[in-house]
Amino acid sequence: MKARKRIENIENIEFLKPDLLAEIKPNFGLGGFNFNQNIKDFEQNWTYSYFEKEIKNGLNFKLDENYFYLSINTKNNEIQFDIDLFSGKLSSIICGKGYKGKLDIGVGIGSSVKDALKKDNSLGYNLDTDWIDRTPFDGLIIHVPQKLQTKCWDCASRGIELPDFEIEQIELIDLDFAKEFFEGELYFE
Repeated sequence: MKARKRIENIENIEFLKPDLLAEIKPNFGLGGFNFNQNIKDFEQNWTYSYFEKEIKNGLNFKLDENYFYLSINTKNNEIQFDIDLFSGKLSSIICGKGYKGKLDIGVGIGSSVKDALKKDNSLGYNLDTDWIDRTPFDGLIIHVPQKLQTKCWDCASRGIELPDFEIEQIELIDLDFAKEFFEGELYFE
């Protein structure tokens, strides 16, 4: 038998609030969420979301039955993150359009990738993964728009400058997760 009691007294719920201005900190987190949190930190909000059409903090919860993850996102997808249901740990946190926080180098969503590469010489295009990351890898991923992936791969393989584009998505992944699933494709210290 399975049962889940409806939360009647919402005054006791600590609604997690996204912070769209929070700094993007590789190997820590963004948007008020971090890799020290686990599924237990989201339990009340997730349970409450099953019974109410709209949750006060605007978080949406969805089970990914293919990979056994709990996917959570803000209403307009400014922030998205995944929790591995087997370990209970956050594996990645992504920010996109509408997110105003920046990396410590002053780069964020809407910034020029050329500016990012100039400000941080440890950033570069990774031919194995088709994204831009730091060497050694610290969990930061700047996603290349799909329409430019072939061109970026070609430029990087020939050692010429990448085409400029506006950064649309930045992802942080947990280093333990990265070491387990990207060993050989990423360089770790």
